[in-house]
Amino acid sequence: MKLTDLWHFPRPDLAQSYLAALNSGILSSITIFAPRRTGKTAFVRNDLTPAAQEKGYAVVYVDLWQTRQTPGAALLHALETALAPTTLSGKLKAKLKPKAIRGKAVVGAGSVEGTIELSDEKTHQAIDMALRLDELLARLTRTQPVLLLVDEAQSLGRSEEGEDVARALRTALTKYSQGLRVVFTGSSRTQLGHVFTDTRAPLYSAAHPLQDFPLLDDAFVAFVAQKFHASSGRTLDEGKACSAFESFHRRPEPLLEVAITLMMQPTMSLDDAVTIQFEKLASAENHEAAWEGLSALERLLLREFAGNPAAKPFTRDGLARFKAMLGVESMGPSHVQKALARLDERGIVAKSPRGLYEFENENFGAWVRNLSEAP
Repeated sequence: MKLTDLWHFPRPDLAQSYLAALNSGILSSITIFAPRRTGKTAFVRNDLTPAAQEKGYAVVYVDLWQTRQTPGAALLHALETALAPTTLSGKLKAKLKPKAIRGKAVVGAGSVEGTIELSDEKTHQAIDMALRLDELLARLTRTQPVLLLVDEAQSLGRSEEGEDVARALRTALTKYSQGLRVVFTGSSRTQLGHVFTDTRAPLYSAAHPLQDFPLLDDAFVAFVAQKFHASSGRTLDEGKACSAFESFHRRPEPLLEVAITLMMQPTMSLDDAVTIQFEKLASAENHEAAWEGLSALERLLLREFAGNPAAKPFTRDGLARFKAMLGVESMGPSHVQKALARLDERGIVAKSPRGLYEFENENFGAWVRNLSEAP
Protein backbone atom coordinates (compact mmCIF):
# COMPACT_ATOMS: atom_id res chain seq x y z
CA MET A 1 0.00 0.00 0.00
CA LYS A 2 1.19 3.53 -0.80
CA LEU A 3 1.77 5.72 2.25
CA THR A 4 -0.59 8.34 0.80
CA ASP A 5 -3.37 5.74 0.73
CA LEU A 6 -3.24 5.23 4.50
CA TRP A 7 -5.34 8.36 5.07
CA HIS A 8 -7.68 7.89 2.12
CA PHE A 9 -11.28 7.40 3.24
CA PRO A 10 -12.73 4.68 0.96
CA ARG A 11 -16.22 5.04 -0.49
CA PRO A 12 -16.83 1.73 -2.30
CA ASP A 13 -20.64 1.90 -2.14
CA LEU A 14 -20.69 5.27 -3.88
CA ALA A 15 -18.34 3.99 -6.58
CA GLN A 16 -20.57 0.98 -7.19
CA SER A 17 -23.67 3.18 -7.44
CA TYR A 18 -22.10 5.27 -10.23
CA LEU A 19 -20.96 2.15 -12.06
CA ALA A 20 -24.41 0.60 -11.73
CA ALA A 21 -25.92 3.69 -13.39
CA LEU A 22 -23.38 3.59 -16.22
CA ASN A 23 -23.84 -0.16 -16.71
CA SER A 24 -27.64 0.08 -16.77
CA GLY A 25 -27.72 0.76 -20.50
CA ILE A 26 -29.69 3.96 -19.97
CA LEU A 27 -26.78 6.36 -19.45
CA SER A 28 -23.54 6.75 -21.36
CA SER A 29 -22.23 9.58 -19.17
CA ILE A 30 -22.69 11.29 -15.82
CA THR A 31 -21.86 14.84 -14.78
CA ILE A 32 -20.95 15.39 -11.12
CA PHE A 33 -20.62 18.73 -9.33
CA ALA A 34 -18.75 19.37 -6.09
CA PRO A 35 -16.92 22.45 -4.79
CA ARG A 36 -13.15 22.30 -5.10
CA ARG A 37 -11.18 20.30 -2.52
CA THR A 38 -14.17 18.32 -1.29
CA GLY A 39 -12.67 14.96 -2.22
CA LYS A 40 -14.16 14.22 -5.63
CA THR A 41 -10.80 13.79 -7.38
CA ALA A 42 -9.52 11.46 -4.66
CA PHE A 43 -12.75 9.49 -4.98
CA VAL A 44 -12.48 9.28 -8.76
CA ARG A 45 -8.85 8.19 -8.67
CA ASN A 46 -8.85 5.92 -5.60
CA ASP A 47 -12.39 4.48 -5.51
CA LEU A 48 -14.10 4.73 -8.88
CA THR A 49 -11.02 3.81 -10.93
CA PRO A 50 -10.20 0.47 -9.23
CA ALA A 51 -13.91 -0.44 -9.02
CA ALA A 52 -14.28 0.14 -12.77
CA GLN A 53 -11.13 -1.83 -13.53
CA GLU A 54 -12.54 -4.76 -11.58
CA LYS A 55 -15.61 -4.58 -13.85
CA GLY A 56 -13.39 -4.88 -16.92
CA TYR A 57 -13.07 -1.22 -17.89
CA ALA A 58 -9.93 0.41 -19.21
CA VAL A 59 -9.91 3.65 -17.22
CA VAL A 60 -8.52 6.88 -18.69
CA TYR A 61 -8.23 9.91 -16.40
CA VAL A 62 -7.66 13.48 -17.58
CA ASP A 63 -7.52 16.63 -15.44
CA LEU A 64 -8.34 19.79 -17.40
CA TRP A 65 -7.55 22.20 -14.57
CA GLN A 66 -3.87 22.67 -15.44
CA THR A 67 -4.60 22.96 -19.21
CA ARG A 68 -7.76 25.04 -19.11
CA GLN A 69 -7.04 26.81 -22.41
CA THR A 70 -5.84 23.69 -24.22
CA PRO A 71 -8.06 20.82 -23.06
CA GLY A 72 -7.61 18.96 -26.34
CA ALA A 73 -3.91 18.45 -25.70
CA ALA A 74 -4.59 17.08 -22.23
CA LEU A 75 -7.30 14.70 -23.46
CA LEU A 76 -5.23 13.35 -26.35
CA HIS A 77 -2.20 12.92 -24.09
CA ALA A 78 -4.26 10.89 -21.61
CA LEU A 79 -5.63 8.63 -24.35
CA GLU A 80 -2.22 8.19 -25.95
CA THR A 81 -0.73 7.31 -22.57
CA ALA A 82 -3.40 4.67 -22.08
CA LEU A 83 -2.41 3.15 -25.43
CA ALA A 84 1.34 3.54 -24.97
CA PRO A 85 3.19 0.27 -25.61
CA THR A 86 5.14 -1.13 -22.70
CA THR A 87 7.37 -3.60 -24.54
CA LEU A 88 10.55 -2.61 -26.40
CA SER A 89 9.24 -3.91 -29.73
CA GLY A 90 6.00 -2.00 -29.24
CA LYS A 91 7.86 1.22 -28.58
CA LEU A 92 9.97 0.76 -31.72
CA LYS A 93 6.83 0.22 -33.82
CA ALA A 94 5.27 3.35 -32.34
CA LYS A 95 8.30 5.42 -33.35
CA LEU A 96 8.02 4.16 -36.96
CA LYS A 97 4.30 4.88 -37.18
CA PRO A 98 3.51 7.55 -39.83
CA LYS A 99 2.24 10.82 -38.38
CA ALA A 100 -0.91 11.14 -40.46
CA ILE A 101 -4.47 10.02 -39.91
CA ARG A 102 -7.03 9.12 -42.54
CA GLY A 103 -10.64 9.23 -41.54
CA LYS A 104 -13.80 11.22 -41.14
CA ALA A 105 -14.64 13.68 -38.41
CA VAL A 106 -17.75 15.67 -37.63
CA VAL A 107 -16.82 19.31 -37.04
CA GLY A 108 -19.66 21.71 -36.39
CA ALA A 109 -22.50 21.05 -38.81
CA GLY A 110 -20.38 19.37 -41.51
CA SER A 111 -17.79 16.67 -41.89
CA VAL A 112 -14.30 16.38 -43.34
CA GLU A 113 -12.75 13.31 -44.85
CA GLY A 114 -9.17 12.89 -45.99
CA THR A 115 -5.57 12.87 -44.81
CA ILE A 116 -4.58 15.41 -42.18
CA GLU A 117 -0.94 16.03 -41.30
CA LEU A 118 -0.59 16.16 -37.54
CA SER A 119 2.20 18.71 -37.71
CA ASP A 120 -0.05 21.27 -39.44
CA GLU A 121 -1.63 22.42 -36.18
CA LYS A 122 -2.49 25.98 -37.17
CA THR A 123 -4.51 25.05 -40.25
CA HIS A 124 -6.18 21.82 -39.14
CA GLN A 125 -6.25 22.06 -35.36
CA ALA A 126 -9.92 21.29 -34.74
CA ILE A 127 -10.14 18.63 -37.46
CA ASP A 128 -6.87 17.06 -36.40
CA MET A 129 -7.97 16.85 -32.78
CA ALA A 130 -11.32 15.28 -33.72
CA LEU A 131 -9.68 12.71 -35.99
CA ARG A 132 -7.05 11.83 -33.43
CA LEU A 133 -9.65 11.50 -30.69
CA ASP A 134 -11.74 9.26 -32.91
CA GLU A 135 -8.77 7.05 -33.76
CA LEU A 136 -7.62 6.67 -30.17
CA LEU A 137 -11.09 5.83 -28.85
CA ALA A 138 -11.62 3.36 -31.68
CA ARG A 139 -8.41 1.55 -30.71
CA LEU A 140 -9.20 1.63 -26.99
CA THR A 141 -12.80 0.43 -27.27
CA ARG A 142 -11.85 -2.31 -29.73
CA THR A 143 -10.54 -4.57 -26.98
CA GLN A 144 -12.50 -3.60 -23.85
CA PRO A 145 -15.00 -1.02 -22.57
CA VAL A 146 -13.52 2.35 -21.68
CA LEU A 147 -14.37 4.63 -18.77
CA LEU A 148 -13.16 8.15 -19.49
CA LEU A 149 -12.90 10.36 -16.39
CA VAL A 150 -12.83 14.06 -17.28
CA ASP A 151 -12.00 16.13 -14.19
CA GLU A 152 -12.77 19.89 -14.03
CA ALA A 153 -14.89 19.57 -17.18
CA GLN A 154 -16.12 23.16 -16.91
CA SER A 155 -12.87 24.04 -18.72
CA LEU A 156 -14.53 22.83 -21.92
CA GLY A 157 -16.52 26.05 -21.90
CA ARG A 158 -13.56 28.41 -21.51
CA SER A 159 -12.15 28.52 -25.03
CA GLU A 160 -12.81 27.74 -28.69
CA GLU A 161 -10.61 24.66 -28.36
CA GLY A 162 -12.70 23.54 -25.40
CA GLU A 163 -15.84 23.74 -27.53
CA ASP A 164 -14.10 21.75 -30.28
CA VAL A 165 -13.22 19.07 -27.72
CA ALA A 166 -16.80 19.04 -26.42
CA ARG A 167 -18.18 18.56 -29.93
CA ALA A 168 -15.73 15.72 -30.57
CA LEU A 169 -16.69 14.06 -27.29
CA ARG A 170 -20.37 14.33 -28.11
CA THR A 171 -19.74 12.55 -31.42
CA ALA A 172 -17.63 9.91 -29.67
CA LEU A 173 -20.35 9.22 -27.10
CA THR A 174 -22.75 8.45 -29.92
CA LYS A 175 -20.34 6.56 -32.16
CA TYR A 176 -18.83 4.38 -29.43
CA SER A 177 -21.90 4.10 -27.20
CA GLN A 178 -21.45 0.32 -26.93
CA GLY A 179 -18.00 0.56 -25.36
CA LEU A 180 -17.52 4.09 -23.99
CA ARG A 181 -18.71 5.61 -20.74
CA VAL A 182 -17.74 9.08 -19.49
CA VAL A 183 -17.83 10.68 -16.04
CA PHE A 184 -17.48 14.46 -16.13
CA THR A 185 -16.71 16.24 -12.86
CA GLY A 186 -16.52 19.93 -12.13
CA SER A 187 -16.19 22.47 -9.34
CA SER A 188 -18.32 25.29 -10.79
CA ARG A 189 -22.03 24.65 -11.08
CA THR A 190 -22.47 27.72 -13.27
CA GLN A 191 -19.68 26.88 -15.69
CA LEU A 192 -20.75 23.25 -15.89
CA GLY A 193 -24.18 24.55 -16.79
CA HIS A 194 -22.65 26.48 -19.69
CA VAL A 195 -21.13 23.23 -20.98
CA PHE A 196 -23.98 20.77 -20.38
CA THR A 197 -27.32 22.51 -19.76
CA ASP A 198 -27.18 25.60 -21.97
CA THR A 199 -29.17 24.82 -25.14
CA ARG A 200 -26.35 26.34 -27.20
CA ALA A 201 -23.62 24.27 -25.52
CA PRO A 202 -21.83 21.54 -27.54
CA LEU A 203 -22.58 18.91 -24.88
CA TYR A 204 -26.17 20.00 -24.24
CA SER A 205 -28.24 16.95 -23.22
CA ALA A 206 -25.27 14.65 -23.93
CA ALA A 207 -24.79 13.87 -20.24
CA HIS A 208 -27.23 12.98 -17.50
CA PRO A 209 -28.53 16.03 -15.59
CA LEU A 210 -26.01 17.49 -13.16
CA GLN A 211 -25.60 15.42 -10.00
CA ASP A 212 -24.38 16.81 -6.67
CA PHE A 213 -21.45 14.79 -5.34
CA PRO A 214 -22.29 13.53 -1.83
CA LEU A 215 -19.97 15.35 0.53
CA LEU A 216 -18.16 13.54 3.33
CA ASP A 217 -19.96 13.25 6.67
CA ASP A 218 -19.14 12.45 10.29
CA ALA A 219 -17.94 8.98 9.27
CA PHE A 220 -14.91 10.70 7.72
CA VAL A 221 -14.22 12.50 11.00
CA ALA A 222 -14.35 9.18 12.86
CA PHE A 223 -11.94 7.75 10.28
CA VAL A 224 -9.50 10.63 10.82
CA ALA A 225 -9.77 10.23 14.60
CA GLN A 226 -8.98 6.52 14.30
CA LYS A 227 -5.97 7.18 12.06
CA PHE A 228 -4.80 9.95 14.38
CA HIS A 229 -4.95 7.62 17.37
CA ALA A 230 -3.11 4.86 15.48
CA SER A 231 -0.35 7.29 14.45
CA SER A 232 0.08 9.30 17.67
CA GLY A 233 -1.44 7.18 20.45
CA ARG A 234 -3.56 10.20 21.43
CA THR A 235 -7.31 10.80 21.21
CA LEU A 236 -8.92 13.37 18.94
CA ASP A 237 -12.06 15.01 20.31
CA GLU A 238 -14.59 13.87 17.68
CA GLY A 239 -17.26 16.34 18.78
CA LYS A 240 -14.98 19.33 18.26
CA ALA A 241 -13.51 17.77 15.12
CA CYS A 242 -17.03 17.39 13.65
CA SER A 243 -17.76 21.05 14.35
CA ALA A 244 -14.50 22.08 12.73
CA PHE A 245 -15.18 19.84 9.73
CA GLU A 246 -18.57 21.47 9.24
CA SER A 247 -16.92 24.89 9.45
CA PHE A 248 -14.49 23.76 6.75
CA HIS A 249 -17.60 23.04 4.60
CA ARG A 250 -16.81 19.33 4.81
CA ARG A 251 -13.59 19.63 2.85
CA PRO A 252 -11.23 16.84 3.94
CA GLU A 253 -7.88 18.55 3.44
CA PRO A 254 -8.22 21.23 6.16
CA LEU A 255 -9.20 18.63 8.78
CA LEU A 256 -6.29 16.41 7.74
CA GLU A 257 -3.94 19.37 8.09
CA VAL A 258 -5.32 19.96 11.59
CA ALA A 259 -4.50 16.35 12.46
CA ILE A 260 -0.98 16.74 11.04
CA THR A 261 -0.43 19.93 13.04
CA LEU A 262 -1.48 18.18 16.25
CA MET A 263 0.81 15.24 15.52
CA MET A 264 3.78 17.54 14.95
CA GLN A 265 2.96 19.76 17.95
CA PRO A 266 1.65 17.46 20.72
CA THR A 267 1.13 20.29 23.20
CA MET A 268 -1.13 22.31 20.92
CA SER A 269 -4.89 22.24 21.53
CA LEU A 270 -7.38 21.24 18.87
CA ASP A 271 -8.99 24.70 19.03
CA ASP A 272 -5.66 26.39 18.30
CA ALA A 273 -4.90 24.03 15.42
CA VAL A 274 -8.31 24.78 13.87
CA THR A 275 -7.76 28.54 14.25
CA ILE A 276 -4.39 28.26 12.50
CA GLN A 277 -6.01 26.35 9.66
CA PHE A 278 -8.71 28.99 9.20
CA GLU A 279 -6.01 31.66 9.02
CA LYS A 280 -4.13 29.63 6.40
CA LEU A 281 -7.24 29.24 4.27
CA ALA A 282 -8.09 32.94 4.43
CA SER A 283 -4.53 33.91 3.52
CA ALA A 284 -4.30 31.44 0.62
CA GLU A 285 -7.61 32.46 -0.92
CA ASN A 286 -7.03 36.21 -0.39
CA HIS A 287 -10.65 37.13 0.26
CA GLU A 288 -9.73 40.75 0.99
CA ALA A 289 -8.35 41.28 -2.51
CA ALA A 290 -11.42 39.70 -4.09
CA TRP A 291 -13.66 41.98 -2.02
CA GLU A 292 -11.68 45.09 -2.92
CA GLY A 293 -12.13 44.30 -6.62
CA LEU A 294 -15.93 44.50 -6.41
CA SER A 295 -18.23 47.45 -6.98
CA ALA A 296 -20.36 48.86 -4.16
CA LEU A 297 -23.49 47.22 -5.58
CA GLU A 298 -21.73 43.86 -5.99
CA ARG A 299 -20.61 43.98 -2.37
CA LEU A 300 -24.11 44.85 -1.25
CA LEU A 301 -25.54 41.91 -3.18
CA LEU A 302 -22.98 39.53 -1.69
CA ARG A 303 -23.88 40.67 1.83
CA GLU A 304 -27.52 40.10 0.95
CA PHE A 305 -26.94 36.57 -0.36
CA ALA A 306 -24.60 35.65 2.48
CA GLY A 307 -27.43 36.30 4.91
CA ASN A 308 -30.26 35.01 2.73
CA PRO A 309 -29.50 32.89 -0.37
CA ALA A 310 -33.21 33.03 -1.27
CA ALA A 311 -33.19 36.84 -1.43
CA LYS A 312 -35.09 38.43 -4.31
CA PRO A 313 -32.99 41.38 -5.47
CA PHE A 314 -35.41 42.60 -8.15
CA THR A 315 -38.41 43.41 -5.96
CA ARG A 316 -39.52 47.01 -5.64
CA ASP A 317 -38.75 47.08 -1.92
CA GLY A 318 -35.35 45.52 -2.50
CA LEU A 319 -34.40 48.02 -5.17
CA ALA A 320 -35.55 50.93 -2.97
CA ARG A 321 -33.45 49.58 -0.09
CA PHE A 322 -30.35 49.17 -2.29
CA LYS A 323 -30.84 52.71 -3.58
CA ALA A 324 -31.01 54.11 -0.04
CA MET A 325 -28.04 52.08 1.23
CA LEU A 326 -25.85 53.13 -1.70
CA GLY A 327 -27.01 56.75 -1.60
CA VAL A 328 -27.78 56.90 -5.32
CA GLU A 329 -30.62 58.70 -7.08
CA SER A 330 -31.69 55.83 -9.33
CA MET A 331 -31.56 52.06 -9.09
CA GLY A 332 -33.31 49.81 -11.59
CA PRO A 333 -33.43 46.09 -12.34
CA SER A 334 -30.86 46.50 -15.14
CA HIS A 335 -28.25 47.73 -12.65
CA VAL A 336 -28.77 44.66 -10.48
CA GLN A 337 -28.82 42.36 -13.50
CA LYS A 338 -25.45 43.66 -14.71
CA ALA A 339 -23.94 43.30 -11.23
CA LEU A 340 -25.20 39.71 -10.97
CA ALA A 341 -23.78 38.94 -14.43
CA ARG A 342 -20.36 40.21 -13.34
CA LEU A 343 -20.47 38.09 -10.16
CA ASP A 344 -21.44 35.09 -12.28
CA GLU A 345 -18.65 35.68 -14.82
CA ARG A 346 -16.08 35.91 -12.02
CA GLY A 347 -17.30 32.66 -10.51
CA ILE A 348 -18.30 34.29 -7.21
CA VAL A 349 -22.07 33.82 -6.99
CA ALA A 350 -24.56 32.15 -9.28
CA LYS A 351 -28.23 31.28 -9.13
CA SER A 352 -28.66 27.54 -8.66
CA PRO A 353 -31.42 25.40 -10.18
CA ARG A 354 -33.07 25.59 -6.75
CA GLY A 355 -33.48 29.33 -7.15
CA LEU A 356 -30.85 30.20 -4.52
CA TYR A 357 -27.93 32.56 -4.97
CA GLU A 358 -24.98 30.38 -3.97
CA PHE A 359 -21.31 31.18 -3.49
CA GLU A 360 -19.05 29.11 -5.74
CA ASN A 361 -16.48 29.21 -2.92
CA GLU A 362 -18.25 28.68 0.39
CA ASN A 363 -15.19 29.88 2.30
CA PHE A 364 -15.61 33.26 0.66
CA GLY A 365 -19.30 33.10 1.53
CA ALA A 366 -18.42 32.49 5.18
CA TRP A 367 -15.96 35.39 5.08
CA VAL A 368 -18.63 37.74 3.69
CA ARG A 369 -21.10 36.41 6.27
CA ASN A 370 -18.68 37.39 9.03
CA LEU A 371 -18.49 40.87 7.53
CA SER A 372 -22.28 41.07 7.57
CA GLU A 373 -22.40 40.04 11.21
CA ALA A 374 -19.74 42.55 12.27
CA PRO A 375 -21.02 45.64 14.06
